[in-house]
Amino acid sequence: MSLVVSLRIPDGMVIAADSLSTAKNIVGIEIGSIDVKCPNCSHAFDRKSLALPAMNLEVPFSGSSYTQKLINLNGKFALSFFGNGVIGNKSIYYHVKQQLKAGVFDNKTLHEVNQILVDYFEKALLLDFPNYIKEAPSNWHPIGYHLNGYENIDGADRAITYEAHVGKNSDVKQIESIGCTIGGDMTVVQKLWELGRPGKGQAVHQIKYGLLSLQDAIDLSIFFIETTSKFQRFADQVQTVGGDIDVALITPFHDFQWIRRKRLMEVIENGKK
Repeated sequence: MSLVVSLRIPDGMVIAADSLSTAKNIVGIEIGSIDVKCPNCSHAFDRKSLALPAMNLEVPFSGSSYTQKLINLNGKFALSFFGNGVIGNKSIYYHVKQQLKAGVFDNKTLHEVNQILVDYFEKALLLDFPNYIKEAPSNWHPIGYHLNGYENIDGADRAITYEAHVGKNSDVKQIESIGCTIGGDMTVVQKLWELGRPGKGQAVHQIKYGLLSLQDAIDLSIFFIETTSKFQRFADQVQTVGGDIDVALITPFHDFQWIRRKRLMEVIENGKK
C-alpha cells in the first residue's frame, strides 16, 4: 500500500515516502469429503450432490523493504507514489526513469508534467488490464501519486501538490494551501489528526503547519511514517508501511534536494560507493 507525505510550509516543501511493498498470493481451497445429513429427515448428502465449488482466496503478504517510491524529476520536482507498484512487469520507478531518460519532462511546467504522468499511466495500465476502460468500475484507481514543486504564477512562486488517482476516470486535485497531504494507508495519520478536531469539553491540538521550520517538517513527515509502521507491527494486520524512509526537500531557492535516502539509490544515481 505505502504511505507518502507531502508537507507545504512557508519556507518550502518536504516530501517523504516509505519503502515497503506488499503483494497478494492466490491460494486455492478445495472442499474435501464432507458428510452432511438433513436434520429433519436424516437424508445424507455426498460432496458431488452438494456441488460446492473450489475457492480462490487472496492472501496479502509484505514483500520488499527497498522499493523506491520517491523520485527526483529533473532536479525541480518530486514524485512520490502509492497503490500499484508494478505495471507490465516493471516498477513505477522504472517507468518514470524511462520517461526521464527519454527527456519527456524536459522544460515542462509542473502542470504539464502532471498531465504527462496521468496520460502515460492511463495507457500503461492497459498492459495489465486491457479492458479496464470498458469494464472497470468508475472509481477504480490502482495508481496514486503526489507531484510536488513550485510553479511561477503571476510572478510569484507557489508551492503546489498534485494529488492524482489514476485509472478509470482519473481524479486529480491541485493543492496550494499550507498543510499536509498524505496518500496510501492513511488510517493512523488520520487518527492523529482527529486529536486536533474540536470536541465537547476537549482541548484542540492542531498542528500549526504555518509555524513549522524546514527541520520541523522533515521530522514530522518521518514521524507520520514511523508511527504508522510501528503501529502496524503490533496490530493484527499485514504490514503495509515500513522499510527505509526517503525524504526530499524543495524550496524556491534550492530546487530538489535529498535529505535522506536508501544507500543503494545513492550508489545507482550518483555513482558513489
